[in-house]
Amino acid sequence: MSDAVVGTDADIARTKLTLRDGLRLFAALAVIGLMLFGFAVLSDEFREQGRLARIDISVLNWLQLHGSERGERVFQIVSWFGAPILFVVDIAVAIVLAVRHRWRWLMLWSVAIVGGVVLDETLKLAFRRVRPRFATEFITSGSWSFPSGHAMNSLVGYAMLAYLLRQHVSNTKTRASIALGATLLIAAIGFSRLYLGVHYLSDVTAGYLAGGAWVLACIATNEHNSQGTSGV
Repeated sequence: MSDAVVGTDADIARTKLTLRDGLRLFAALAVIGLMLFGFAVLSDEFREQGRLARIDISVLNWLQLHGSERGERVFQIVSWFGAPILFVVDIAVAIVLAVRHRWRWLMLWSVAIVGGVVLDETLKLAFRRVRPRFATEFITSGSWSFPSGHAMNSLVGYAMLAYLLRQHVSNTKTRASIALGATLLIAAIGFSRLYLGVHYLSDVTAGYLAGGAWVLACIATNEHNSQGTSGV
């Protein structure tokens, strides 16, 4: 009789766990869908040169009018954290994971980072939006504006790094600090691109939406596969 009760309790616990994982996956897919919808709206709006284009120009001109040379120097440094510092971080994390033989995490990291870069370049070539006229002060090589690669790649890189770090931290405050630090850095990098006049607001927003959808898809897939493996 006791064995039957234990078996029933275990089945109930397993069912609850499966249901919770299913709800998490559904929530992740819903958020990804909303992000992709937002990206589609932005990509459609900027090509029509309507209200969104006017907002882009207004924000760009306001920042250029109220900016300063000192501010440009500061935000140029901040922008480096989106590239090339992010590139160094990408390589360093991959090396650490490889040295520690964390092959599953290395695979996740590589797919997220490389996939994000490929996705960014593919989207740029697909939309071919010309950069703001102020961009020539900081960008000499020809590259397209939509979406912002700094915004997209920094979100993918630092969000994924925060996710990896949180797997090895149990303290709630520390985990919250990691998430907050990554969020602030990502936001600062996006704003730096606006302040420097190398991107429109819709470029940065689209970069966040595309990057967010991609990194969430990577994390959700990893979580789903991990639960499936643990349940075997």
